[in-house]
Amino acid sequence: MPEKPKKLSKQQLNEKFIEGLGGYVAWYSPGDGANPLLIDMVTANGRTFRLRAYLFNLTNPPGGRALDEYKAQIILPGQKKGEKASLDYSDQRLPVLAAYAQDDGDGVFVLWDANRHEQISFSSNIQVKSDAILRASYEKLVCSRRTNKETIVTVRPQFLYEGIMKRIDIMVEQELET
Repeated sequence: MPEKPKKLSKQQLNEKFIEGLGGYVAWYSPGDGANPLLIDMVTANGRTFRLRAYLFNLTNPPGGRALDEYKAQIILPGQKKGEKASLDYSDQRLPVLAAYAQDDGDGVFVLWDANRHEQISFSSNIQVKSDAILRASYEKLVCSRRTNKETIVTVRPQFLYEGIMKRIDIMVEQELET
């Protein structure tokens, strides 16, 4: 991937996400650049998941992070400087915390564990090692473990459904462990 991935508008991020889920999308929130994006996803076996996708750009700015690390800056809808905010779990919607790194060709989505990101500070960031992004360019699905024991899922858009299902499986496993 190039050093500076292209930044996409909220509308473009939403479109990439919807395109990636393809025929698994039963409904999604209308409007240009809805943030968060609401999606009703129907699985291969007919199960429906109601998602609330918080989508961000993934960047690798010089001087801002380690050279082998990408970051997404998080500002939640309605959040003001100095405030902490949480992802919205209402209406039986599962939050998806995701960022997209766009290169000259196809990019990758990175999916973090929404349950591990509570009380998010204004403009805080989430990171992923560049190795996961590189591996996702030739592997179907990449799971990487962070030092805080969070598992991050990285996929190309055409495997986004598999990535979302893996993210849900990881969440269920964690719930069963507690």
